[in-house]
Amino acid sequence: MKNLGIIIARKNSKRLKNKNILKISKKKLIEFTIIAAIKSKKFQQIVVSSDDKRILNLKKKYKSIIFLNRPKSLAEDKVKAIEVVQDIIKSKIFDNFEKVALMLPSCPFRNFKDIQNAFDMFKKTDTVISVCEYNFPPELAFVETKNKYGRYFIKKSPYLAGNTSSQNFKNVVRPNGGIYISNIKKLKKVKSFFKGKIKLYKMPILRSIDIDNRIDYELAKLIYNKKIAS
Repeated sequence: MKNLGIIIARKNSKRLKNKNILKISKKKLIEFTIIAAIKSKKFQQIVVSSDDKRILNLKKKYKSIIFLNRPKSLAEDKVKAIEVVQDIIKSKIFDNFEKVALMLPSCPFRNFKDIQNAFDMFKKTDTVISVCEYNFPPELAFVETKNKYGRYFIKKSPYLAGNTSSQNFKNVVRPNGGIYISNIKKLKKVKSFFKGKIKLYKMPILRSIDIDNRIDYELAKLIYNKKIAS
C-alpha cells in the first residue's frame, strides 16, 4: 500500500514573519523537510500545501512533489493542521493510499532516518508521533494570569511539598512537529492524530528544535553551522 507525505506551510506566521522561507545556510526552512521526505523514500507521493506563492514556486525545483494552493478558508489563524490534512486526504486521487505522514517545516532537523525509523514503528498502533524530552520539568511550571499572579500549572505542585529535585519527576516528552503518522481511513473517522493507541518515536533535543520565534531561528542557525544536530 502507498504512503502519502504532507507538508503544510502557511504564509502569515504571526511570531516570526515569513518563517517557512527564512534561510538556514542556503536553504529555505521548508526545504529541509522536503529534502528529508524525499530522501526517506517512504512516500509514493509528497504534497506541500501553502498559500505562499514563494513556496508554491518551489515546484520548479522539486518536480516530483504536488504543490497545492491552499484556499483562504484553510489559511486563517484559527485553522488547525488536522483540518488541512483532512482536506487533502479526502481527494479521490489518494483513495489507494494507506498511511499519511504530516511533517511540519518548523522542525527542520528531523532527518530522513527519523522518518524511516518512525515508519518502522508503525505496527499495532493508530499513530506514531515524534517527540523529545522537556528541558524543564512541566510540573514546576506556573500559569501567568491576567492580573500577573502566578497559578500552579498542576494543582498538587511539588513546590507545596518542597519536592523540587529533578530526579523525583517522571520522564515527560512532548511532540516536536517532526512527524505524525496515521492510517488514512482511521484519521478520516477520528480527525485527530492524538486518539487511539499512540507510539512515541523519541528524538534528541537538538534535532527537535521547533522554530516559532526569532530566538528559535537564531539558535537553529547556530546548531546547523556548528553541525551539532546530526
